[in-house]
Amino acid sequence: WSVQENGITYRPLVILRPPPGHSFSVDSTKRPPARRVRVALECLCSGEQLLGQMCFLHASGGQLPRDHDRYLLDTLCTGSYLDVEKVTKWVQTLVVLAWPFLPHSRHCQLTVLPSSRSCSFQLTGTCRGQITIDMVLAVQQ
Repeated sequence: WSVQENGITYRPLVILRPPPGHSFSVDSTKRPPARRVRVALECLCSGEQLLGQMCFLHASGGQLPRDHDRYLLDTLCTGSYLDVEKVTKWVQTLVVLAWPFLPHSRHCQLTVLPSSRSCSFQLTGTCRGQITIDMVLAVQQ
């Protein structure tokens, strides 16, 4: 966090984790677009066999069921890669939906700052000065 004349800026690091049955891997090719995050199916059969089930990878020949496919690929990905703009929009939407349930929402107004590549919010109102929150999204390699 940092303090400026007109307020405080917080920069929390938010680690994104893949949903069950998926993995993230960083594609560090030298050709653009570099440092993309690939989303892949992974085998979870050893744990699921105890329940008499097969993982996404083996149960459907590597194809996700329709509801999972639509959610993961359409909401967060372009092709097999996480899409920064889609992930940013998704996180912004989650924060806006959660805000009314937080105690500070009665005293401060949350505004999403325009950006398609980062999650920035501003809190204004009776809260102490202006507060900016720049969420840094990352995946663990």
